[in-house]
Amino acid sequence: MISFIKHKNIFFVFTLAAIAAAAGAILVWGLRPGIEFTGGSLTIVEYHDARPETGAIREKVESLGLADASVYAVEERGTAIRTENLSAQRRESLLAALKETGEFEEKSFESIGPMVGRELTGKMSLLVLVSLLAMLLYIAVAFRNVPGQIGAWQFGAASFLILCHDILIPLGIFAALGAFWGVQITIPVITALLIVVGYAINNVIVVYDRVRENLLRDRRADFSENANRAINQTLTRQINTSLATLLPVFAIYFLGGESLKYFSLALILGVAVGTYSSVFLSAQMLVLWRQIKARRQNV
Repeated sequence: MISFIKHKNIFFVFTLAAIAAAAGAILVWGLRPGIEFTGGSLTIVEYHDARPETGAIREKVESLGLADASVYAVEERGTAIRTENLSAQRRESLLAALKETGEFEEKSFESIGPMVGRELTGKMSLLVLVSLLAMLLYIAVAFRNVPGQIGAWQFGAASFLILCHDILIPLGIFAALGAFWGVQITIPVITALLIVVGYAINNVIVVYDRVRENLLRDRRADFSENANRAINQTLTRQINTSLATLLPVFAIYFLGGESLKYFSLALILGVAVGTYSSVFLSAQMLVLWRQIKARRQNV
């Protein structure tokens, strides 16, 4: 049996270092919101012949002073260009520049105003917060009948902290990607992170449910031993589930095109971090809480 609890301090130190790095990246570089949140224009064109290289299209777009533009492929011959809000004159200049790359048909053009972007930002932030709090409440209720070694609220609080960790680490990586490669936080990325919340909490609940079963079977056994046994009992399931999830997500990342690239990257990061936290943090946090409680009672 692998001793996950014995080396919990090593996992905590590594986790705190990763959290500090992610938080530092967000504070220093910030996140680059997409036009859905800041407002902007989206132009989609479809080339009559083979689509030019994305780099060549981006070069033409940036020559117009649109340095923060995002260019990615859509289907077989289409290209989507996200820019700041364009006036009618600048839109015509953009289309004229694109014609130098090949003949095409403009499929759609839409603009999102800054007021809509701010409203959407507020709603998405509220959605993430409500999702996290709902998970906290659900776990606190679901584990209310656990034997007295640890309270139901501690299961919920530990889960909440783990979910914050699982969201913060991918966001820190996206902050670094945004600073060096211009990667933006878009609605698909936020959607992927919400999916990660559900995935991660599922893995944590599997571990906690096994902890509860072990406590019900043997209430006199040491809590640390029960927690370590729970991790080992669920380890194979955790690994198999994560691998089965990552395989199709990697396929989307490499084969799904530019429009799905960062959606799938967010899923990859979230699944990897969520698996780590369910194996190396979930039960360990309960043990730490139990040890702190025991020390206070002995003082």
